[in-house]
Amino acid sequence: MTDIEEPLRQDSTGARSASAPVLTVIEPEAFAPLGRLGEWLFACGARLRVVRPWQGESIPDLADVGDGLVLLGGAMSAHDDDAHPWLADLRHLVRRVVEERVPTVAICLGAQVAAEALGGATAVPSPHGPENGVVDIELTEAATKDPFLAPIIDAAVRAAVRTGVPTQDGTHLPVIVSHADGVARLPEEATLLATSDAAPIHAWRVGRLLALQHHPESTPARIEHWQARNAAREMGLDLEGQAGETMDDADLPAEAVEAGRQARAEAERVDAVIQAFGRELARQLVLSARAYAVTRR
Repeated sequence: MTDIEEPLRQDSTGARSASAPVLTVIEPEAFAPLGRLGEWLFACGARLRVVRPWQGESIPDLADVGDGLVLLGGAMSAHDDDAHPWLADLRHLVRRVVEERVPTVAICLGAQVAAEALGGATAVPSPHGPENGVVDIELTEAATKDPFLAPIIDAAVRAAVRTGVPTQDGTHLPVIVSHADGVARLPEEATLLATSDAAPIHAWRVGRLLALQHHPESTPARIEHWQARNAAREMGLDLEGQAGETMDDADLPAEAVEAGRQARAEAERVDAVIQAFGRELARQLVLSARAYAVTRR
């Protein structure tokens, strides 16, 4: 477990605050880091502990999680226990944080693992096909009333209005996606919060766990990287795992590089909305974690 700690903020008297909540981040692989979501969590006053199972670090017990949890994405599937036995421990941890009402955000693979842990199901691959780049999610009525998600939606919609990004009266939002698998059945107690064309179960919540199929931590540059390699794979190149991540763009077909550039341009067009969503997500998670910390004292 690696501690990543920003100096604690000072109050009006110059004294350092001791109330910074501690969030544990599970990073399944090196190529899917916390990214700018970490910067936004820091800005809201959180301290982060990053657990990297790809480096052999163990999934923590509930007692070691702290005040909140973030589950990130990864290229492996939620069913890939043979190659990644830590997935069983992660499912156990998900069940415990939901039981104990620990504030949790599960992203992409994290959402798929959470669905499996809580009695739902993940399809590998999704029968609706892969989803890559920028897509619109459609918010359910429950999302606009959800105590955790509603303020996040409001912030994103305000950014959309300022920048001229259409939201169909606040019912749709652009998000960054990159997945071939998908949640096929919700856990029994889950509330559906958003859908998309290729992911009918796109966002949902159980207790204090919010699951998102999209990547609020990602950036236009990262989308360019993903999409160039996706296009190259479609052209027949073997770019699985580290080979795809580390290959230089100069070694990719020109058509694949152009596909990446186009994806980046689309992401940059809506990035103010995506950033607003991510910043408010960080703020709401830290607020929830701080409140949870009080109950643990």
